[in-house]
Order: sequence, then structure tokens, then C-alpha cells
Amino acid sequence: MDLKSRLTLIKKSETVTRTPRKEVLAREPLSGWERAAAHIWTRVVDIPFPQVPEQFFPKLMRREYSRSASTEGPLEAGTKESLSLDRLAFFDLETTGLSGGSGTVAFLATVAHFEGRDLVLSQTFMEDYPGEPDFLEIVCGQLLSAEWIASYNGASFDLPLLQSRCVVNRIPPPLVRQIDILHDCRRFWAYRTESCTLGSMEEILLSKRRVDDIPSTLVPRIWLDFVKAQTLHEEQRALLQLVWRHNLEDVISLAEIFLIVESAYREPQRALIQHAIDPGGLASSLLRLGRQLEAKRALICVRDQPQDFAFSAKVRMKALRQLAALARQERDWELYRQTVLAMDDDSIYGCVAKAKLYEHLEKDITLALTWALRARDIIVRLKEKNEDLEASKHTEFLESIEHRLGRLRKKQGRRN
Repeated sequence: MDLKSRLTLIKKSETVTRTPRKEVLAREPLSGWERAAAHIWTRVVDIPFPQVPEQFFPKLMRREYSRSASTEGPLEAGTKESLSLDRLAFFDLETTGLSGGSGTVAFLATVAHFEGRDLVLSQTFMEDYPGEPDFLEIVCGQLLSAEWIASYNGASFDLPLLQSRCVVNRIPPPLVRQIDILHDCRRFWAYRTESCTLGSMEEILLSKRRVDDIPSTLVPRIWLDFVKAQTLHEEQRALLQLVWRHNLEDVISLAEIFLIVESAYREPQRALIQHAIDPGGLASSLLRLGRQLEAKRALICVRDQPQDFAFSAKVRMKALRQLAALARQERDWELYRQTVLAMDDDSIYGCVAKAKLYEHLEKDITLALTWALRARDIIVRLKEKNEDLEASKHTEFLESIEHRLGRLRKKQGRRN
């Protein structure tokens, strides 16, 4: 008997017994929430904001939407298309896992938008797994009503998860234009913190420290325990309320930080001073958008007005190196000269840059030799103190400087 016949016999003789689906227990109403569908609850919370711009400029923030292929020239905030701020939605999910994967499900979402000076937060809560299709329909509908959405790590986690769950449930996934400000925060403020989590940004930019907040790592377990429980104890109610509040506060902070980030793209020089943004990070973002003139202006501001900034010498040197590289790229030698001369005399790169300037542009071998010797002395001193550089870097820099000194001495000898 062949395999096909055997499988047919097995199938006929098999008695399939299906376990009847366990009847879902009717849950008690959640205080402050309205039932939107089976297993789905919704509520709306209004939060007043002290100051909200009427418009924002998405085309100043993201290259893929910044201009068509036929448009030339730098982007300027005053001349580019703006949108009313109420066309932007802020978005965050709470899920059953923090690393994604096929088994991870979203059970709580907040989608917010501005109405005048109020941030209106629409929160959707799924009390059990069978409510997922309705949950997705509601959340996707809220997102699709906006022209743009803003998130914090949403491009890597929240939105892909939402789209994959839509595919599983045969719901058209939302195709939205998104601004994930995590990437901007890393470029602008990574020099001030070891971790660019939302909590870190709250402390740095908003001077906010949450009280009685629940750690994100505990959120999945609290919801899973809620799903399993037939009746809720007071402790479970309290924990669930903390989860709801945690999600709301995430979106409120997201909106506050977004306004700061958007202002940096709209008024770069003002934001540099007001929000202590890394000038090198801001200039890099502007250059990616084709806004080279504005990037140069911001870096020149850092060079010429050091009294207005509280940056470390390392951050300022990074900005000046970037400005010098731009000047060389454009062959603007006067800008290059002024920038190199403004560099710190006690930094290795500043001394080497001045040695190059005097050797190649000013043709002053004596001064070039003086700055090269100063750079060598700094490296030797750092090596003795075992500071600032790794041992391999010390050796590499020393070899480079010794090579330069040898060449300069030969040039000086020929002239004498």
C-alpha cells in the first residue's frame, strides 16, 4: 500500500474530538473607561500644554519627504510647506514582550493629537486575546486619520509589531509617514547620557523624574496576570492603573520632546543654545537633509560665540573639526583658516591642524614645526599619565607626528 492510501485510511479511522471553547467570563466594568467592543475599552484624557506652535515642518526633519528629485538648493524653514500640528499623531504601545517576535501582542495603545493647546490622548485597552482584531481596527483607524505620526523607537518596534499583527489578523496594515525621534535624540544629546531611553531624555530635557512609575519590564507580566485572573484583587487593580498611567506619560513626554526636536530643525542656532544640543550631531542631521548653509551657520556660531555654550572642550572640538572639513570640501580656505586657528591649543587635533595649516597654506615651516612639536609633547604627556587615549592610539599618533616632524625638518633644512 502506498503512502497516499495509508494516509487516507488513517484519516477515515481518526475521530476528531474538538474541545469546546471555554466560555469567556464577563469582566466587570473598568472605572473611567467605556466599552468599545467585546474585550475592548477606551477612554480619552486631555492634558493642557503651556505653549504649542500652530504648525510644524515635517519636510525640514526627514530627507525622504524633504524634496522631489527636481528641487535644488538648501531647505529653509520659512519657505517650505508646513502642516497644522493637529495633523500629527503621537503613538505608543504596551505589549506582551519587549523584544518583538511572532508571539508578542499589543494590548494597550495611546494615540494623541493636539487640539489648540490641549493634548488629547485616546487610550485603547484590550482585556483579552480575542479582542485583538477590534483593538487593531481602532488603533489603525486613529493612526490613519493623521498625516504623520511621531514615536520613540516606533520605527524599530511599535509600528512593525502593529503591522505584523494586522497581517496575522487579515487587517490592512497602516501605511503612515513616521518621525521616530529616538534617532534625533541620540544625535543631539548622546554626549550627555549613557543611555538615550525615554526616561533619560525626560530628565535631561524636561527635568522630569517620574514618581511611583512602573518599570517597562514588569508591564507584560501584569497584563498576563490580569488575563488569567477571574476576579481582580485590589493589588492587581492598582498595578493595572500604573500600567495605564505609564503609557499615558510615555506619550505626554513624547509630545514634549518632539516639540523640542522640531524646534531644533526649524531654528537650529537658537535651539543649540536653549537645549544644549551637540552641534556636531545637529550639523550632521542638517547635512543629511541638504541644509548645508544652515549647518555651517550653526557651527560658525559655536566657533565664534563660545561664551554662549556650556559644551566640553571635546564637544566643541568635534564641531570645529566638522566645520573645517566642510570648508576644505568647499575649498573655502579663509573659513578653514579661521576655524583651525580657533581650535584648542592644548588638543592633539588642534595642534596637528595648525601644523598642516602653516605647512600647506601659510607656507611657514617654522610655525608648522612648532605646532607639530607641541602635538608630540601633548601625546607624550598623555601617554605618561595613561589618559585620554588607548595605548595603541598613542603609538599610532606618535608615529604620525614623528613622520610629519621629519618631513618639516627636511623642508626647513633645504630652505636654510
